[in-house]
Amino acid sequence: MNLLKEMARHLEFAGFGERERDIFWGRMPDLPDACVAVFSPDSARPGAENGARVQIVNRAESPGAAYETACELANALDGFHGFLAGDGAAAKITVLSAASGMGGDGKKREMYAAELRVLYGEQEEER
Repeated sequence: MNLLKEMARHLEFAGFGERERDIFWGRMPDLPDACVAVFSPDSARPGAENGARVQIVNRAESPGAAYETACELANALDGFHGFLAGDGAAAKITVLSAASGMGGDGKKREMYAAELRVLYGEQEEER
């Protein structure tokens, strides 16, 4: 199972855009200006006791738009306990930090990040 791909699919399911158009996993292309990307500082293995660490990075043309999207992402994901995208992997998501400013990219588009802990797989079922 590709956790990043499943998380991107879940964000699409939750209404944050369309995969490969404005939601990406493992990369953040130069276009579009406003988009969301899913990265993994530590994917862990399914069933890992401490879960995986996942980072959701979003960018927008204005600081306000980027911040608001980051807050919406964190609110939609925090406390999630179910199947990703309705029919994917079982997961339990906890937001560790939301709307952490990362500054502007090379084109001065504001970027924000949310850090998540994702329990998925066998261990998730036991909790």
